[in-house]
Amino acid sequence: MNRKVYLILICLIVLVLLAACSPAPEPNIQYDPSTLRFSGEKAYAIEEEFVTTYTNRVSGSPEILQGTEWLRAELSAFGWNCGFDDWVAVLYGQPVMLRNVVCRLPGESEQEILVLAHHDIAPTTIQGADNDGSGIAIMLHLADIFAQEGQPKYTLVFVADDAEEYGMIGSQRFIETHPDPEKIIAGISLDNLGRYYYKDIVTEMMGRYKGYAPIWIALTAKEAAKAANLDWEVVNKGPIDQLLNEAVTISLTDQGPIIAEGVPALGFGAGVPAKYADEHYRLWHDPDDSMENQSAYALEQSVDLLAGVVEG
Repeated sequence: MNRKVYLILICLIVLVLLAACSPAPEPNIQYDPSTLRFSGEKAYAIEEEFVTTYTNRVSGSPEILQGTEWLRAELSAFGWNCGFDDWVAVLYGQPVMLRNVVCRLPGESEQEILVLAHHDIAPTTIQGADNDGSGIAIMLHLADIFAQEGQPKYTLVFVADDAEEYGMIGSQRFIETHPDPEKIIAGISLDNLGRYYYKDIVTEMMGRYKGYAPIWIALTAKEAAKAANLDWEVVNKGPIDQLLNEAVTISLTDQGPIIAEGVPALGFGAGVPAKYADEHYRLWHDPDDSMENQSAYALEQSVDLLAGVVEG
């Protein structure tokens, strides 16, 4: 390696390490873990009903529209204010009608906390259980509980978005059409969180082609996991990975467009133990992405963590 290039690289790494050690705002987790009333079994049942009743949820299909009707009805029944955002996009040269389900639970403040999970699936799957029935189930279970707890401190906005599999089109649509994105305090994307072999929550901090999540939101997630006494830990990227990610901000999950618009956001995914790496690769966008490989325990870890982040 050229000596000058080598020295520049070393300097960059040192700067990142120094930044990682600099003072950051202390996360203030205020909720009481003993009050959490979330159930992995309940989340599993919601996921099972959704993905087995509304299979083949490919963007633009009759099946996905039926699934969105069910999602709106369920969330509305919990007491949320729900509606559809329909628009047309060109996918592989064909105009396709897409649909986000956008639901709000008004809070004491008009400032918003955003949670997203995508309801569409890859054309090569059938149930799309983990990707992303797991995120949808966690979102619905949380929506039910939060509605029962009375008015939240901040307005909660839950979005079941379309066309994530075509490049996060639904989340991009949401943030681009939002009347005032500066009202959004923080956003969380949920994706691939329910398989039996998962271990820990891995945060995604990359924007879509630009931007990177601020460190305080990642630290808040980590502290929420500790406060809730989860078996799983929140794993944030180390300084070297952060440097590489910030250099090439190609996001693969729905936090990407949100971060790119300047809104603090994280993607929640799950860690894959090394011994399951081959199985995980096999199940990716495969017909075997089904309820047989899902776990109530994994879903409960994710549900408790997200509750802590939102309530904390």
